[in-house]
Amino acid sequence: MRSMPALVLVLLAVGCRKSEPTQTSTQTSTKPTEPEPPATPAPVTPLRSARPSRELMKDHFTAVVLVRDALIVGNLELAKWNASFLATRERDPAVASWSVYVDHLREQAAKVNDAPSLAAAAAASTELALECGRCHAANGVTPVFPTVDRRVAASGPRPHMLRHQWAAEQMWDALIGPSEQRWYAGVTELAEAPLGQDEIFANASAVPAIAKLAADVHALGDEGRKATTWSDRADVYGRLLATCASCHSAIPPFK
Repeated sequence: MRSMPALVLVLLAVGCRKSEPTQTSTQTSTKPTEPEPPATPAPVTPLRSARPSRELMKDHFTAVVLVRDALIVGNLELAKWNASFLATRERDPAVASWSVYVDHLREQAAKVNDAPSLAAAAAASTELALECGRCHAANGVTPVFPTVDRRVAASGPRPHMLRHQWAAEQMWDALIGPSEQRWYAGVTELAEAPLGQDEIFANASAVPAIAKLAADVHALGDEGRKATTWSDRADVYGRLLATCASCHSAIPPFK
């Protein structure tokens, strides 16, 4: 009799399971509707097939700077080789708003490439910088330039040349910016008193032609301070490039 409670629990459990009502479907079975095939997606046009506009600007800037640097050391052939990159580059449809400026850039690069002399190439190269500045101004772009100051507060040819280099870079960046502040910083530095012959030729015989070129550089600084239009400033910078090139071509380390 002691097992009776367990038997009662088992019977109750079985009874509960049998008393559960069975669910019968009252819905008529129908075939599920086939989903409509998705519409053919429209072709995706990439924003750029090559590189983004920022990278394109860097390419242009690098090529223009390489042209300038080759001219500064008096290497006309290298300047022409670098200019050919810009002159032959195809127009990019992804930057249509720049097209007129890019076309002008290519035209000026072709002039550098065809220049018969350093002076002619230098004049054409400043138009490259000016065209960059026009494009930046028209498109509301403000370039950010490095702020490395290589000036050395010391006397002698090397510190003097470093100050020349810094001044010329300020003037160049001013044309590309465009930037009034950088232009005046550059020409003011350039207009400092020129080196005397005893400083230029401390360990060598004096060369009057080089002494005159050194004086011409500082005179261009004075002229640059008086220039008020970007076209006139570009002319000053072009003559500065040609003067630097002539001087460097006559100095043994640059030959």
